[in-house]
Amino acid sequence: MKIFIIIFYFSIILGNEISLREIKLFGPITNGEEEISGMDWYQDKLILLPENLGGYVYSIPKRKIREYLTIEKPPPIKPDKIIFKTVDYSKTIPGFEGFEAIVFHNEIVALTIEAKKDKIMAGYFIWGDINLEKNKINIPKRNIIELPIPVQIDNFTFESLLIQNDEAIVIFEANGRNLRSDAWQYSISIKDQKIKKISHPNIEYRINDVTKLDENNTYWGINYLWEGDLDRLLPAEDVLLSDYQTQGIVTDVRSIERLAEFKINNGSIVLTERSPIQIAINSKISRNWEGIVRFDREGFLIATDKYPRMILGFVPLNP
Repeated sequence: MKIFIIIFYFSIILGNEISLREIKLFGPITNGEEEISGMDWYQDKLILLPENLGGYVYSIPKRKIREYLTIEKPPPIKPDKIIFKTVDYSKTIPGFEGFEAIVFHNEIVALTIEAKKDKIMAGYFIWGDINLEKNKINIPKRNIIELPIPVQIDNFTFESLLIQNDEAIVIFEANGRNLRSDAWQYSISIKDQKIKKISHPNIEYRINDVTKLDENNTYWGINYLWEGDLDRLLPAEDVLLSDYQTQGIVTDVRSIERLAEFKINNGSIVLTERSPIQIAINSKISRNWEGIVRFDREGFLIATDKYPRMILGFVPLNP
């Protein structure tokens, strides 16, 4: 069954770019109004988080995804729903816009929320528990912390969550040198919600989501640029930029879709020396990747929100 995946790996590596294989889905999740904004594994289920306050998240068993990737022309997958019980944040958070990130740690689940009131962005951290026997995620009303935004940029807040030991690291999506010369992220104790800061490298454009940590304390993040954000992001020199893209002229970049590897080392987040994975762009339409998870040691699953449509794809790790 792995033969098809192996052939697929070697057929999609195009110079420094790697094409993804789309995993076709059907059902309500393909409706653009769902706006998938984050993903994570809980046990053997892929959990996909809609941005909007619908009262559920989606789930897909890992075995279904693996079966899909071992067949040349598989049927599409219909995700299941898990109840997602919260208060009505549209009534309790001024300017509530939606959920942005999700992460699981044992039976604990944590999420971030984005809000905008009077053109001022705000971010929130919420947490609760998951019970698959009851097919339910529950977030108590009291479990919410507002986190001051590091720098005010329209539509930019906390897009990623990462857990190390019992600390939830809440990652702001804009960390470019011209915006945050001393970039850092919040680290929140899951036990008592004490907040501290952890340093973060300057990386241009956006970090839209991250994977879980591996045994070496490394993780991968979606590093994304839509050309409409250039005026807001004011990018400095792109240390990850490949020569074939812009010949060193960062303002010529129109769209970047890539994965970059990070590591937590001595209490700080750093970029590793591993080359980023450039995702091949086969059209002029930018794909807004909002979710990423590892797929064992074979690669990654990534998902868009609704631009240009809801897409779940498999990206192999560089062989």
